[in-house]
Amino acid sequence: MSKKDVEIIHPTNTIKQYVNDPRALNPAAVAKAEAAMAKFTASIDLASEAEPALQDMQAAYQAMVAQPQDCADPAKRIYNLAHDLRGLGASFNYPLITRIGGSLCRFIDGLGQANETQLEIVRAHVDAIRAVMHNQMKGEGHAIGTQIAEGLETLVREER
Repeated sequence: MSKKDVEIIHPTNTIKQYVNDPRALNPAAVAKAEAAMAKFTASIDLASEAEPALQDMQAAYQAMVAQPQDCADPAKRIYNLAHDLRGLGASFNYPLITRIGGSLCRFIDGLGQANETQLEIVRAHVDAIRAVMHNQMKGEGHAIGTQIAEGLETLVREER
């Protein structure tokens, strides 16, 4: 191939025009929004607000145990609840809920039938989420909670 057959195209970098756009959010507006969110989240007790979801998750788990050979619907329900709690964990400073909920979502996604080991892994996740909520394990620095999350993640990697 000769040099005449090659054409080098330099695409324009249109993203630069948005970086210094005067319509972009300013740091003061972002700080104000973050302060409002912090005030809002501090006024809500997530542990008590999440209790109905935890009870629903427990009921869905019991439905899985009752029919492990056909548990797609309760597994999907647990997935949806864990996904919602995972998001709330990030908003309300419960990183362990985010982590354990994410692990449960990865494990249970697409599960249509479950053996005893898989049911125990689901139960362990549900129990861990409940324990974190009831003990209000907010923020970082909960060594036991971190070890439990790591153990659950290891189980998920090995079983799936």
